[in-house]
Amino acid sequence: MVEPVPVVVVAGSLGAGKTTVVNHLLRHSADTRVGVIVNDFGDVDVDGLLVAGQADMMFSATGGCLCCATDDGAIADFITRLTAPRAGIDVVVVEASGVADPGVLVQRVVGDLGRRARFGGLVLLLDAEHTPTVEEGGDLHRRLAAADLVVLTKADRVDAGHLARLRARLRVLVPDRPVTVARQGALDPSLLFDLRHDPHRQLTLGDIRADEHAHLHTPYRSVSWTHPGPLHPGRLATLLGSGVPEAFRVKGFVTIDVPGVPARWTVHRVGRHVRITPGVPSGVRGCSLVLIGPELGGSAYDALGEVVQRPDEEVDRDAFWGFERFVPVQLRPPPPEDRDGATTG
Repeated sequence: MVEPVPVVVVAGSLGAGKTTVVNHLLRHSADTRVGVIVNDFGDVDVDGLLVAGQADMMFSATGGCLCCATDDGAIADFITRLTAPRAGIDVVVVEASGVADPGVLVQRVVGDLGRRARFGGLVLLLDAEHTPTVEEGGDLHRRLAAADLVVLTKADRVDAGHLARLRARLRVLVPDRPVTVARQGALDPSLLFDLRHDPHRQLTLGDIRADEHAHLHTPYRSVSWTHPGPLHPGRLATLLGSGVPEAFRVKGFVTIDVPGVPARWTVHRVGRHVRITPGVPSGVRGCSLVLIGPELGGSAYDALGEVVQRPDEEVDRDAFWGFERFVPVQLRPPPPEDRDGATTG
């Protein structure tokens, strides 16, 4: 089973540190092959030149903003070429222009993913040093609401009090969005995508130092959870849709016990975007979920425990419908038949 390639959008205002963050992700991506789409608004592709030496494969669009350009198929073409099997890319990072509207850009990216890609989240960078007052209902608030993860950059340039006040304000305005910090652009790539490691590759001194630097300020936690029996599809759908908001990513394999539908499923959540597909890799047994986020706590285990199907519980097709809405239409099981052979629902 080949998993679709995640496409992560990194956005933020001019000077927020997008290229610094993307370069750090590329330098610390281990053996993960990263493809990059850079959208520099000017005619000279400065940002593209900065990341070209790091990316495994790169496309750049200059002279305009991808979010407001005419629908010329550029994004779809870039994504198709980067996610083609022969490219061997594990993750695609889209570095938006500083004038891009993140919400509009995400809509375009999601609409152009194709069958080999899935959305990997909108990461919105916020300059902690020069952030204007975040007013409710304002343009910045609207951009924050579109984000799946908010990253405060240049946090090393402000004092702890300023940073605490900014984070407190964000908790009020976007309480269901995880927030983390990136000092000197150091955002751990493991927060955004899975890393591949070649056990046979010999580390150089430079690799060791880079790895040490990557984990100096690891601003996230992961929670791993397993269960041998089935989960309740309705409560699991609620958890994936809106539960544990501090978890930026949820991934894993689950079993459900609903007559007439597959028992084994693969689940992904990035921010508010959920994708469930039938089937799991061979050899996988039971249920296993991993939650990744900046401020995960013990309450995550409590929430996971609530999705277990109790021994005295009978689950019918009605309980499956909330779960099914996260399954791509072409992968959904056929509706059940009534006694006369006609489908219902």
